[in-house]
Amino acid sequence: MLSHEEQRTRLTQAVPEAEGHTLVAGDPCFDRLLAGEPLRPSYRATLGATDTQRLLLVTSTWGPDSLYGTDPLLIRRLLEALPLDDYRIAVALHPGVWDAHSRWQLKRWLAECTRAGAIVLPPEEGWRAATIAADLVIGDHSSLSFYAAALGRPVLLATAPANTVDPDSAVGKFLAIAPKLAPEADLRSTIDHTIATHDPTTTSSVTSLATSAPGQSASLLRKAFYDLLPLPEPETPAHLAAPPQPPAAPEPVAAQLVQVDLDLPKATITRHPAELLRQQATMPPGAHLATNTTEPYRAWLDLAEVVLHTHTPITPEWITATLAALPSCQVAAGPVDADSWLAGTRDGRFFRYRADGLAGRLVASVLCVAGELPAELTIEVGGRTVQAARR
Repeated sequence: MLSHEEQRTRLTQAVPEAEGHTLVAGDPCFDRLLAGEPLRPSYRATLGATDTQRLLLVTSTWGPDSLYGTDPLLIRRLLEALPLDDYRIAVALHPGVWDAHSRWQLKRWLAECTRAGAIVLPPEEGWRAATIAADLVIGDHSSLSFYAAALGRPVLLATAPANTVDPDSAVGKFLAIAPKLAPEADLRSTIDHTIATHDPTTTSSVTSLATSAPGQSASLLRKAFYDLLPLPEPETPAHLAAPPQPPAAPEPVAAQLVQVDLDLPKATITRHPAELLRQQATMPPGAHLATNTTEPYRAWLDLAEVVLHTHTPITPEWITATLAALPSCQVAAGPVDADSWLAGTRDGRFFRYRADGLAGRLVASVLCVAGELPAELTIEVGGRTVQAARR
């Protein structure tokens, strides 16, 4: 069984005896991706990607020539380079990678990236939904990279070893023409440029080789199977299910490096994961450390200038006790009800303000840098505008 007529041509050229013994039945895997396209907004929401965030899927096949085999630190470099509010990063590794190294080992290798906000998808499922949801796929010579391009998604190849696949195959031809991610490239500018200039028609002559029967594999395969039995086909239409929803996105990164550009009553905020500092990443200029009380790494609590408690309502007494217990803390804050936050400073002042969860966190950082809060505050973050007001 083959997915495209061109495969039949290549096969019979290589093995003339195969003439008359092939069936072109489309690609069930690709058809499931097509079936899931209308659910793209739902997949993105489940993965925690907002309308203003770009969702990147980093994917790797197995073996020493794969993305993860040649550059396992690429995921970490992406997390260092890309602000939390502008990008989400999901990771899909081939099941062969998980089997070769064990789930325990891979989770340990990727634990730092997970704590920094990466969504590491399980090998069984999630990659289909993430492929549909992605704004860009960074991959290698895997079928997933090719499927993503066939769906019309921008693809950057971090590695494209020509010796691993037949150069005359669809994937082999794709490796030759797909955009490449140079090792020394500036990651953010390369990613943004690739997305902005993407034109799926430039590779459509190759990506169209994914299947010569898009959306038809279920009916073609069922007919072939029932003809072999032989039995009459059911009267109901054959269909393939859309991919299920991916695993829910993890909680927001607990320890963040926050840069605040003040122009009160406005502020612009950029956030990066603090986790990467544990491996001597560079501290962004002018940044301070903001940490949630869910952070398990004690050093972040000891060093944080802003400490947030977001899971239960707080009281002034909690603020006073937290500031006393953590000498580096300059601002302690958290919600007091559904739409109000309370923040306290080391000099004993309290500020109550109207804000939702995201705005509440950000206002605490503005207070840390500015030392005061205006009556109304507008914050730009990750392409979004959030509002807060004193009460």
